[in-house]
Amino acid sequence: MSEGGAVESSWSGDRLVGELVRRGIGGAGPWHSARRVAEDHLADAGGDVETAVRRLISTHVRLAASSGLVTSLGGAATMVVTAPAGVTGLYLVCTRLAAAVAIARGHDPADPVVRTAILLCVLGADGSELATRTGIDLQEISLLPGLRRLPSEVRAQLDRRIGYRLVSRAGRRGVLNLTKLIPVVAGPIGAGADGITARSVATYADVTFWTRALPPPSSDPR
Repeated sequence: MSEGGAVESSWSGDRLVGELVRRGIGGAGPWHSARRVAEDHLADAGGDVETAVRRLISTHVRLAASSGLVTSLGGAATMVVTAPAGVTGLYLVCTRLAAAVAIARGHDPADPVVRTAILLCVLGADGSELATRTGIDLQEISLLPGLRRLPSEVRAQLDRRIGYRLVSRAGRRGVLNLTKLIPVVAGPIGAGADGITARSVATYADVTFWTRALPPPSSDPR
């Protein structure tokens, strides 16, 4: 039994998280990376971060609420799932959305703490519940300070719980099996409910990465 309930034994939360980081953040074929999308929106907004963030959110909410992901991905990107394509597609959209908001505000998704925060945003309210159970004080404006105070082994456990919860949520919508590769574009993303989900993820990302990241302290003694 895993976090959040029983799922198919061949389905791995760790592997799903790895795929979302690799493809949702890093991109795959015509599915552009979160950094590319963030930089494009920043350029279109003339460098205005908040305008870029608003447009990023609108872009991804529209994408989640339509079949636009099909044409965005083409046949190039695959995920190790036999879940309904709408589940995996929605996860990709929401992961890239949260990561792009983080990047636009100066956070680096290569930072393990930022990656964990991105995945918590994808879980929405479930992510807040997991964070609370891990000992993070949600009275703070952002999850990031609390995540940074966690020992690395505790944060690793949190990452695993996030994966289990994502798998459990997807498993309620269809059979999961990691032994096969199928195109994410095997079917369209569902409409209204998925748009609402993406909007919720956007709200969590906007709050979590609400301020620009501070540069690291200079080692120059001058």
